Amino acid sequence: MSIEASATFTVMEPETMSRMFTGELHPDRDFFIYSRHFNCPQSWRQMDALESTKVAYCTSSGMCAISSALLQLCPEGSHIVASSCFCGSTHSLLSHFLPRSCSIRNTFVDISNIDEVRDAIRVGDTKVLYMESVSIPTLTIVDVLTLNAVAHEKNVLLFIDNTRHEILDLTSCSND
Repeated sequence: MSIEASATFTVMEPETMSRMFTGELHPDRDFFIYSRHFNCPQSWRQMDALESTKVAYCTSSGMCAISSALLQLCPEGSHIVASSCFCGSTHSLLSHFLPRSCSIRNTFVDISNIDEVRDAIRVGDTKVLYMESVSIPTLTIVDVLTLNAVAHEKNVLLFIDNTRHEILDLTSCSND
């Protein structure tokens, strides 16, 4: 199977989408909408070696990685300070799932307003300062160095979703 045929899929009929989201259609019945929703994890030992780390963890999607990490870092009842601008799935995780399921509260801030970020961090309660390196959909680029300093100053973990790092890679650009 070619890369093109295995990476993206088109749904031509609107009724198909509702059947997919209700579970009537799914990968076990040869229906795929987006390949990463159902990928099998890669070899963790190979990832360990590639990353020169003791342990690597592979997920099939960015949302799986984000939710797994936040659930590990934030105990029940803790607090997250997060950028107010990021992808819809992350917003749902922080606004709905974590508060209802784990009593993990959050405060959304303008991540470019350092004073607002600093003021939103609750000493002893906030565990994570969360942002995307390049936010979706606005493509806002964060000041990682300054936010890292704030995180260290306030003794919280800095969590950066860097899945859109290719946007920042200008080394391959040509003036031709």
